[in-house]
Amino acid sequence: MDDKMTRREALKGLFYAGMGLAVGGPILKSLPAQAAGLPGAVPWVEAPAGSKISSRTWNKMGETLGMLGLGCMRLPTLSGGGGGYGRRQSLDQDAVNAMVDYAIAHGINYFDTAPAYGESEVVTGKALSRHPRNSYKIATKISNMNGRATLEAGQQMFETSLKNLQVDYVDFLLLHNLQNVSGYNSRFRDNGLFKWLLEQKAKGRIKHLGFSFHGTNEDLPGLVELYDWDFVQIQLNYADWKDMSRGWGGGGASATSSEFLYNYLVGKGIPVLVMEPVKGGSLANVSEGVAAVMRERHPELSPAANALTYVGSLPGVMVTLSGMSNMTQLKENVSLFTDFKPFDEKEMAFMLTVADLYKSKGQIPCTACSYCMPCPSGVDIPGNFKVFNSASDALLSTETKRKDIADKRKAFLKLYNAQQKGARADACVSCNACLPKCPQHISIPQHLQRIREIAAKI
Repeated sequence: MDDKMTRREALKGLFYAGMGLAVGGPILKSLPAQAAGLPGAVPWVEAPAGSKISSRTWNKMGETLGMLGLGCMRLPTLSGGGGGYGRRQSLDQDAVNAMVDYAIAHGINYFDTAPAYGESEVVTGKALSRHPRNSYKIATKISNMNGRATLEAGQQMFETSLKNLQVDYVDFLLLHNLQNVSGYNSRFRDNGLFKWLLEQKAKGRIKHLGFSFHGTNEDLPGLVELYDWDFVQIQLNYADWKDMSRGWGGGGASATSSEFLYNYLVGKGIPVLVMEPVKGGSLANVSEGVAAVMRERHPELSPAANALTYVGSLPGVMVTLSGMSNMTQLKENVSLFTDFKPFDEKEMAFMLTVADLYKSKGQIPCTACSYCMPCPSGVDIPGNFKVFNSASDALLSTETKRKDIADKRKAFLKLYNAQQKGARADACVSCNACLPKCPQHISIPQHLQRIREIAAKI
C-alpha cells in the first residue's frame, strides 16, 4: 500500500478488496487484483526431521525456551474434538503422546496445563514422563480451588499436580486467573497460601513463580508490585493490541489492551508469556475478506500463522502458547517457528490495519476458553458464539438482496439448528451464572438472546 494513504483509507480499501465488492478509485487500484478473490489453501512445508524451533534465552531465569509452547487445554479427545476448561471429554492418550513426542523432537520444551483443564494434567504427565526430565519444562497453575480458597485446598491442589504430572518439581507455577489485588488477597494472601508457595519455591519444588492476568490496564500495576515475579502471562494478539473489547456489547468494563500490558511488563523487566495468540481460534477462522487481505500480503502464511508471527515478533515475549488440538496444527506451527522470521515494523503496522478490518465484522470476542462452562441450563456458550462468529458480518448487515449475505445467513441457521436442542441459545434463562466466570467480561446472556432472536428472524 502507498505509505501516504491514511489508516482509514487503507481500511476502506482492504474491506472492499477483501470482500470482492465492485468499487473503483485509487484505493482499490492500490491493491493487487487477486486480493478480491477468495483465499485458497495456504501452502506450508513440514519442518525437516531433526530441525528445532527458534529459541530465546532469559537470563533472569537462566532458561532457554523454545519460542512456541504447547498449551494443553485443548488436547485431542477420543470424540475427535479438543478438550477445554469446564468440558470433561476423555482425552486421547495415544494422540497426545504422538504430539508430545513430535513437539520435543522439534525443540518445544514448554508445556502448559492446569488442574482446571479436566484430564489434562494426568494425560500430559503420562506423555512427558516417557522423556528425560531435563528435556521439558512444565507449567501448571493454582486454580480456583472449586471456590474453596483455603490453605489446605491450595496445598492439596499443588501436591495433586505433582502426582498427576509425575514430577518432583514444577518449572513454572502460575497463580491462575488473577484480575486484581482484591482477588489475590482473598485467594492467596489472607489464607497464607502464597507464603506457603514461597516456601515450596525455596525448597526447589517450584522453579519460577508468576501469574496469569485477566484484569484491566489499571489492575495490572498493583499486582506486579506485590512480588518480584519471574514472569507474567497475558492475553496478546493483533486484534487485542489496541483494544481488547472487554464487555463488547454492553459489558462496560475498564479499558484493556495487549499493548499496555506488554509494554508495562517489559518496562519492569518481566518476561511475558502469551496466551490466546490466535484468540481461541477466531483469528485462524477469519472471514474470507480478512483472510484474502492477509494472503495477498503473505501468501505463504495462513491466518493463524500471521497471528502467531505477530506475537513472536515481539522481543519481550518469552513463549507463545498455542492450544493445539491435533498433529496438523502442531506441525504447521512448528514449521512457522523453525528458522522463525519476525515481522518488521511495517508488517506489524499492517496487522493492526487487519485488526480494524477483523473488528468491523462485529464478532463476539470469545476465545473458547470454556471458563463459563458448564452452563446450568445446558447451553453450549462457546459453541453458539462460534456459530454466530462464522457469519457475523452477514447477520449484522442491513443488506437484504445480496446473494452472498443471504447464503451466509442460511449457513448460520443450519449450523445453529445442528446443535443439540438444549444446547442452543434459546435454552438460556439469563441466570447470569456465567458472567463472573468470563475472563473476557462478555455480556453472555445478552449475546445469547441476540443470537436466538436472529435465528428466529431468519
